[in-house]
Amino acid sequence: MNANVLHRWLKEHARTGCHQPAESQQPNVDEPACATPAFIPLRLPARMPEPVSPELKVELRKGALSMTVTWPIHAAADFARWVAAVLK
Repeated sequence: MNANVLHRWLKEHARTGCHQPAESQQPNVDEPACATPAFIPLRLPARMPEPVSPELKVELRKGALSMTVTWPIHAAADFARWVAAVLK
């Protein structure tokens, strides 16, 4: 993009709120020059959901016994050591 074009657009935007292509710079009485967008309020939920922390979830079974272990993902190395100790 040519810097001169950008500067012209910035000047026109500051002056009129929009820029017009070179062929349509003649103002048309029937059309408004450029309507500025109105502020649109957005509704946000009353309470934002809490971020879910990723975790490891392992289910161990042996015969009729079962055990489910949930471990935080940031402590995966500790989980690996624990599993190694359990499997000895």
